[in-house]
Amino acid sequence: MANSRENICAEIVTLFKAQRSVKFGRVVRDPIVPSEIPKTAFPCIYVESSNEDIEDIANAGMRQGVMEVAIVLTIMGKDRNTQLNVAIQAMEDTINTDRTLSGKAEDCSLTRIEALETGDMSPFSSSKIVFTCSYVYTINT
Repeated sequence: MANSRENICAEIVTLFKAQRSVKFGRVVRDPIVPSEIPKTAFPCIYVESSNEDIEDIANAGMRQGVMEVAIVLTIMGKDRNTQLNVAIQAMEDTINTDRTLSGKAEDCSLTRIEALETGDMSPFSSSKIVFTCSYVYTINT
């Protein structure tokens, strides 16, 4: 199970690094402290696996997992809300080009967007973008 989860997250990182409609300055798996990174690292994202439901597939020696992959997107500068919207659209478009994540998932899609900070937190703005990914794995006995 851990490998499937990590493979899905790693593939999402790879896809977001490679897409070019919005050039992300930093795409990582560890949390980012915006005030500690250079301006050239924005917009930046970090990817983490989150909640998951797992169930057995009857008499198949397999399980199906449905996990959330939370991506924290941080923008810096002017027009932060517009920048967030454009970046979120680029992320969704990137995932929609291959919703199986190169065969690592059965399906992956955008399911929720949450504002992390409200008001004027100049010069930063952040959102959590949640993709839900389903996958199947073999039970190791």
